[in-house]
Amino acid sequence: MAQIFSLPVEIVVEIIRHLPIPSLLAFGTTSKYFHSLQSISLSTIRLGVFPTRIHAMISLLDISPDRSSLHDVQVILSERDSRTKKTVIRNQNATISNIIDKYQHSLRHLEITLWELQSAVEPIAKMRNLRSLSIRLDHPQARFLDIDRSFWTDSPASTVWNALYANKTRPKVLGRLRSLNLERCGITDYQLQRILEDNPNISDLRLRKCLYLTEDFFGYLAGSQVGQRLDVLHFTQNTAACADDRLLRHIGKLLNLTVGAPTSRDWYELTYVLVTFTTWVPQYQQRPGEEAE
Repeated sequence: MAQIFSLPVEIVVEIIRHLPIPSLLAFGTTSKYFHSLQSISLSTIRLGVFPTRIHAMISLLDISPDRSSLHDVQVILSERDSRTKKTVIRNQNATISNIIDKYQHSLRHLEITLWELQSAVEPIAKMRNLRSLSIRLDHPQARFLDIDRSFWTDSPASTVWNALYANKTRPKVLGRLRSLNLERCGITDYQLQRILEDNPNISDLRLRKCLYLTEDFFGYLAGSQVGQRLDVLHFTQNTAACADDRLLRHIGKLLNLTVGAPTSRDWYELTYVLVTFTTWVPQYQQRPGEEAE
């Protein structure tokens, strides 16, 4: 123990940063000094709150490999706290808010898994040092008595996303994001544009089943400095009917994009898009007087 006290703080933090969550939390209970080190060393976390252990296990199977470096924290709600969909969502947000409030100054990379974002958006907005944010609301494999299957096929628009960009009453919100991943989020063109403008260093943008995004958003990316800084743009199942070639024209103007290796989940979703696209292409007919491109 004396040898640890003799080490510089920076070295101790770097060492304990690689501990698994249970060991890290146990380390913080040994003294007030170690508790303070534990609090500042937790910089990456994947946080999921689930009504059952089965939901938690299935959710982990759906996580892409590039997120494997995060600490995994799974919270299983009690039976009393998960009787209905409403109570599950309320307690998911409350649990996530409590954890983020405690570590908001040290967290750099955050991924949260829940059914619907509500009150937890407030502590997220206060995280000035956050570099990457992933919000996963898409869990079609979940089975719950109080949930209709259509709940997972829609992402209704919500004002909750307004909390993630600055305004007169909230002059400073986030600001240092470099990566943003949204799944089944009812975010609109304007809301996402404002978030990107407030976080000009974002170079990795991933969107899945964000059904309220339109061609206007991709046109905005093509004509803005924000879009030209993107290295990665990943969007799947964002168009309800088919793959629209007008989006591809806008994406073709993003000259900084790089080609990456798709994951198994990417291949599945790409197959879905291609099948839909090929069924749609024969329906296109050149209008009279329209010039071929």
